[in-house]
Amino acid sequence: MIIQCKQCRTKFRFDDAQIVGDGLWMRCSRCQHVFFQDNPKKTTAAADIPEIKPVPPQKVASEKTANRLAFEPADVAAKKEIPDDDVAKFLHDVMAQEKTADDDIKQRPSSADSADAGLADMALSTEFENLDELHESREASDAVLQPPVRKKSGGRKVALVIWAILIIIVVPAFISFVVFPPLGERYVRIVYQYIGAAEQQGGQSVAAQIKLQDIRQRVINNYILGNIRVVEGTAVNQADFSIARIVVKAQILDAYAVVLNERVSYAGNILNDEELVTMTEEEMAQRLSLPEGRNNSNDRLLPNERIPFMIVFAGESPGLIKTTVRVAAAERLL
Repeated sequence: MIIQCKQCRTKFRFDDAQIVGDGLWMRCSRCQHVFFQDNPKKTTAAADIPEIKPVPPQKVASEKTANRLAFEPADVAAKKEIPDDDVAKFLHDVMAQEKTADDDIKQRPSSADSADAGLADMALSTEFENLDELHESREASDAVLQPPVRKKSGGRKVALVIWAILIIIVVPAFISFVVFPPLGERYVRIVYQYIGAAEQQGGQSVAAQIKLQDIRQRVINNYILGNIRVVEGTAVNQADFSIARIVVKAQILDAYAVVLNERVSYAGNILNDEELVTMTEEEMAQRLSLPEGRNNSNDRLLPNERIPFMIVFAGESPGLIKTTVRVAAAERLL
């Protein structure tokens, strides 16, 4: 059933099975107003009793007795009370008590809590409020119970940056220079090639002014060393100044571009076929490492002048795929 407070007009939902007898005293949980709620079943039963109308009085002729006393017949119908007289009297007393209680509450609002002991302990709580307010309160409680969104801290971002640096830079560098050192050397040479790490003078690389031409290689059977690989060609000075002490470097690589062997030689040192067949490895290395070259041909190389070079690898390297040749160093003459 729906119960409405008589003071603030707030509607509540209440189980009418809890009302016993004629009714129950209740207290509004919103305005603390105390009022009496009639039992709807009792009211319905009282309404079903048919109304009994009193019989109008009839005039009866007076009779005289010997004692000269006059009697009038009693109006039984008029004196007959309504069967619900006790209920009406009870309601009248209850309404008087309700009015008194309302006056006390208005004068002493703080005494409402102390008067709770005399009530039937059936004060309405907020859970019996109307459906709209109940729905709003549940939405508000759901909004409060939702956990706040946590923001990512700056420390987590710093940790992610550090891990990214370790994965991208430190780990590959460790593998290249510690686990596979030849691979790391190859990366260093590539970096030097792109950033121009060769010796420069006057803002221009001297080695870059030398061009290698007619490069070829062959295998010769040496009586002492067996098969030897000979790499030879010609270096051309393309600069407009003189160059000296040209150094040429040759490398033997495998299928994974790993350097298997490498040799350096000064330009201007050449061995003939007879010397290549009969000399030992130490003798050939000594002849090819003269800085001035044979007949001092590597002391001064004029512009557009050519000079031969030769590099010898003793023995065959297993897994050889290709051979590279480049100018390792050169000096500019003033």
